[in-house]
Amino acid sequence: MAPPGPLVYPRRMRSSDPRDRRYTAEEYGRLPDYPDGRDELVRGRRVHEPFPRPMHGHLQARIGGLLDGFVRAHGLGYVAVETGFVLERGPDTVRGPDVAFVSRARYGDTLPEHWPEFGPDLAVEVRSPSDRPGRLAEKIAQYFAAGTRLVWVIDPRERAAMVYRGPKAARMLGAEGELEGEDVIPGFRCPIRELFD
Repeated sequence: MAPPGPLVYPRRMRSSDPRDRRYTAEEYGRLPDYPDGRDELVRGRRVHEPFPRPMHGHLQARIGGLLDGFVRAHGLGYVAVETGFVLERGPDTVRGPDVAFVSRARYGDTLPEHWPEFGPDLAVEVRSPSDRPGRLAEKIAQYFAAGTRLVWVIDPRERAAMVYRGPKAARMLGAEGELEGEDVIPGFRCPIRELFD
């Protein structure tokens, strides 16, 4: 079966610059990767980001591994790294948190083939030098609007974390603090300092 043809948008939305083109989540899923980084779809537009730096990648792997071990041991669901979630439609937004947890109750016993159309139960973002406060706040708000229940933002420079239970309901944890799964991943606990060991 041949892929569907390109979408036709009103004249005012057309541009010779491909970065100005708007995509649906389905079209975006068929695009080639950037050779020098990664990207997300934000309200129909492809937003390019550079590859993470070493500490970012280390924290991603560390958090993902700790969560995955706990979640698998307790049969709670699935942990993924940089997996897309369709957070908005019309125009579409597809975000890939650094680490995500989705409960078995939402996924069932089989992982879906396509991006799920909801936010993960837990989204973890490792703060990058390129993250602007406004863009990060927008991303967090989109997660919660799509059904996310808990967001952790890990700050490598400060060796600290912000814990969000809503777009504006946040508390700071310093190096002596401890991440908790709360009611999202019951029983999970991780001292902040352990992430940097």
